[in-house]
Amino acid sequence: MDARGPKLLETIARAPHVALILDLDGTLIPFAATPAQAIVDPPTRELVSGLAGTPGVSVAVVSGRKRDELDARLGDVAGVLLAAEHGAWRRDERGWAQLELHGADPAPIERTLRRLARPHEGALVERKTWSVTLHFRRVPESAREALIVEASDAIETWALHHPEYELLEGDQVLEVRHRGAHKGSAVEWVRGHVPPGTLFVALGDDRTDEDTFAALHDDDVAVLVGNADRPTRAKARLDDPRAVRSFLRTLLRARQEVDPSGELAFPRPLPRGARDGTSLLVLSNRLPDAPSAAAGESERARNVGGLVSGLAPALAARGGVWLGWSGGRRPGALELAVDETSSPVRASFDFHPEWHARFYNGFANRSLWPIFHGFPGRARYDESEWRAYVEVNDVFGEMATRLVSPGGTVWVHDYHLLLVAASMRARGHHGPLGLFLHIPFPALDLFETIPWSRALMDGMLAFDLVGFHTRRYAQSFVRCAEELARATATASGVRVDGREVRVGVFPLGIDAAPFEEIDAASEGEIAELQVALRGRKLVLGVDRLDYTKGIVERLDAFGRMLELHPEWRGRVSMLQVAVPSRADVPEYAEQRRAIETLVGRINGEHGEAHWMPVRYVYRSYGRGQLAALYRAADVGYVTPLRDGMNLVAKEYVAAQDPTSPGVLLLSRFAGAADELEGAILTNPHDRDGMARDLVRALEMPVEERIARHAPMLERVRRSTPEVWADAFLRELERR
Repeated sequence: MDARGPKLLETIARAPHVALILDLDGTLIPFAATPAQAIVDPPTRELVSGLAGTPGVSVAVVSGRKRDELDARLGDVAGVLLAAEHGAWRRDERGWAQLELHGADPAPIERTLRRLARPHEGALVERKTWSVTLHFRRVPESAREALIVEASDAIETWALHHPEYELLEGDQVLEVRHRGAHKGSAVEWVRGHVPPGTLFVALGDDRTDEDTFAALHDDDVAVLVGNADRPTRAKARLDDPRAVRSFLRTLLRARQEVDPSGELAFPRPLPRGARDGTSLLVLSNRLPDAPSAAAGESERARNVGGLVSGLAPALAARGGVWLGWSGGRRPGALELAVDETSSPVRASFDFHPEWHARFYNGFANRSLWPIFHGFPGRARYDESEWRAYVEVNDVFGEMATRLVSPGGTVWVHDYHLLLVAASMRARGHHGPLGLFLHIPFPALDLFETIPWSRALMDGMLAFDLVGFHTRRYAQSFVRCAEELARATATASGVRVDGREVRVGVFPLGIDAAPFEEIDAASEGEIAELQVALRGRKLVLGVDRLDYTKGIVERLDAFGRMLELHPEWRGRVSMLQVAVPSRADVPEYAEQRRAIETLVGRINGEHGEAHWMPVRYVYRSYGRGQLAALYRAADVGYVTPLRDGMNLVAKEYVAAQDPTSPGVLLLSRFAGAADELEGAILTNPHDRDGMARDLVRALEMPVEERIARHAPMLERVRRSTPEVWADAFLRELERR
C-alpha cells in the first residue's frame, strides 16, 4: 500500500464498504484521571453517528470498558456496534449478548490486587466479568514501580494455575483477562455484520489493540494512536485522539464525495526481502524500554537503557533493528511485528504461553542463571525446559533471518540466546555473528554439570565473536571450549573445526553525567536525609532482589560489625534498597523473607528508641533519586556474591562529591572490581572480614578518599556505553 497519507485516505474513501473499528479511551477520546471522568462529548458523538449513517460505512467501538459504561457513552448512537470488556460483551441491533467463556472466577486475584492497591493513594481496582484491571495512573511515580512489579508478579503467579487467563500491560493499567475475551475475537464478530470484501480500518492506542490489528487481513489497515514506543502491527500512525477525530471527519467528507485531505504519519518501509534486510540486527530476550530517566525505572530498565544509548548511533546510522520478545503470549502461528516509528526500530513476536514458564523462568533462570553465577545447589534441570530453550532460540534465529541480510551483522545479548548463531548458520546466514554475555561465565567444573553443556558450548562457538566483561570470564570460556569441544586456544580466542572464534573483553560502562549532575530537587532530598540521619554515617546498598547480590550476607556483616565494634552503635545507619524482581519464582520470594527476617533481628538486637540500625526499602528509585542517595552515602556497600559487572558500583562513584567522596566497599567477585581499583575490595563470604572492611571504610580520612576516588571517576567517565558498543562492533566486523 502506498505510504503517502492522502493516497491511503483515498483508498479508504473509495472502498465499496469500510468497517471502522475504534477503541474508545486514548483513541476516540482522551484519557482522564479516572475512567469515570472520561466522556464522549457531543461533537464526537455526532461524528460517530454521521459515520455510522453514511452508506458503505460500518462503525464498531471495541473497548475494554464495562458494558454499562460503554452503553452510557455510545449506546444511543444508532447503527453503532459495541463490544465491551475486550469483546466479552457484544451489542448489535438485537441487544447485548455475552461471549460464552469457561474458566475460573477471577475473584481471588481481584482480592489480591485490592490488597496490593490499598496502601497506594490513587490506585484503583476495577472488576469486570472476565477480567480485573489495576489502574495506577494517579499513583505517585515514587511508588508506582513497586506496585507494578508486585501486581505483575501476583497476576503471573495466579495465571500459572489458571492458564485461561493472561496478564496485559496497557497505558497506566495492568489487567488480568480471560484469553478468550480479546479484541481480535470482536473483529471476527464484526465481520459477520458486514458484506464480504469489506475493508477494515482499525484504530487503537495500547497493547490490547494489537489483538485487533492481529485479526485484520493483509489488505486491511491498522492505525496506531499516540507515540507508544513499542512494536506494533500498525501500518500508519496518528498522534492523539484529536488527530483521530480530524482523520474521521476528513474520511466522512471523503465518503460524501468531498476531496480528501488530511495527514497520516507513515513509517519508512522496512526491507523485508531475504536479500534486502537490515545490515545491523540486535537481539535480546526482551526489547529495550523507551530510553528515559523516568522516576521509578528499574535497574533492568536502566541497564537496558544503557545498551540503547550505546547502540543507538550505530543502529540509526545503518537503519538497524532491535529484535526481542514482545512481552505478549499467544497460542497459534507466530507473527513478526515491526515498529519503524520507534527509535531504535523494534521488531518483536509473541511467545507461546508455555514458553515464559519453561524457557524464561525455567531453563534460562533456574538452570543457566544459578550455574553461571556459581550456585550449583540452586540449579534445576528439566528436559522439557531444555527443549523449550532450544525451540525459542530457533524461533529467534528464524525471525532474525527474516530481518537481516545474509551478510549483515548480528549482535546477540546474554544467556537467553546462546544457540541463535547455530540456528542462523543453518538458515544460510554468513555475516558476522557476535554474542555478549552480561553475566559471569563459570569454571569448567561448574559448566559441565549442565546436562546439555556440550550443546551449549557448540552453540556459543557458532558465533564469530564472544564478549565478556572480564578476562577471568573469557578465560573460563576458553578453558571450557578446550575441554568440551576440543578447541585449541589461540592469541585471539579459540580455533575449532577449522574456524577462528574470537574471544574478547569489553567491560560495559555507564553514562556518568546524569549521576554527577545533582539537581535542586535531589539536593533537597539529600538535605532531608541528612536531617533524618542526625549526623550519623550512612551505609547504602542498592540491588535488584536476587540471591546473587549477597544482600543477606551484607546485612549479616553489618550486624556483626555492630557486635565487634560497639562504638559505632548509634553513629551509623544502613539503608538497603531492594528493587522488586521475579516474585513469582519461589527462590526470590524466599530471599525476600530471609532479608526481612534478618533486618528485624538486627534492629531488635541493636536498635534503640532513637536509632534504627537498618532501614529496608522494597521498591525502586528513579535516576535522580538514586543519585541523591548515592551522594548522601558515606559508604557504597556493593557486595554481590558473583556479578557480571555491577553498574551500581560505577553509578555510586559517578555521584560522589569529588571534594568529599564516599568510599566504595566492593565485592572482589563483581566484574567492576577489575576496573575500580580505588575501591576497598572485600570477600562477601567472610562475615568478620567484611565487618572489618566496613569499619575501615567508615573511618577512612578524606585525603585517602579523594585519592582513591579521582582515578575511579576518570575511568567511569571514559568507559561509556557508546565506547563499549563501538569497541565490540569494530572487533566483530573486523576482517
